Amino acid sequence: MKPRRLDPLFLYFGKALLWLPVFFVFWYYLAALFSVPAALLAKGLVNLLFSGLIDSLEMNGRQLEVVTSLLIETDSGRGQVIVTLNPLIYSWNIPVLFALCFAIEEQYFSNLRTLIAVMALLPLHAFGLAADLLVSLAFKLGENVSSQLALTSWQNEAVALAYQFGYLMLPVIGASTIWLLSQYSVVSKLAGSQTEYGARSG
Repeated sequence: MKPRRLDPLFLYFGKALLWLPVFFVFWYYLAALFSVPAALLAKGLVNLLFSGLIDSLEMNGRQLEVVTSLLIETDSGRGQVIVTLNPLIYSWNIPVLFALCFAIEEQYFSNLRTLIAVMALLPLHAFGLAADLLVSLAFKLGENVSSQLALTSWQNEAVALAYQFGYLMLPVIGASTIWLLSQYSVVSKLAGSQTEYGARSG
């Protein structure tokens, strides 16, 4: 009697789970480096929508400090509004995507395809950071700050929805879609082998 063959899909995701802690540590300790390109894209996006709103960006460890052109009264006089953001809550899908890519069979693996897939995540991270900044300015820092944005009612709603989408849904949807598109041949093979495995098991 032949030994029962393991489910290829189970083996694939098992390998991905083994890779995940490795890439999680790699991503966590290089988080500041991974955050810079997305932060620059977010700055460009925000300044395109609100001209000159972001003056500069500074990485403080793993935190992103956004220096805006908005002003606020402080004990020492008027100063620029600075918002601190955590880019890691948008970029945690980087190690997940790396693990999914490195778990595929060697003959299907491509360094270039993996690099392109990870780079494709950056605009999604930038969208999340931009929405996070706008939510902070519009809702979290008081009327003295929000009044300088002069957002209409529908713009406030749009900012809130963009934040929810960028925070709750986009990291998962984005990584899943990019993995599927970049590794389509592997996914098709796994789907076919899963059907074959199910037929044999039955």
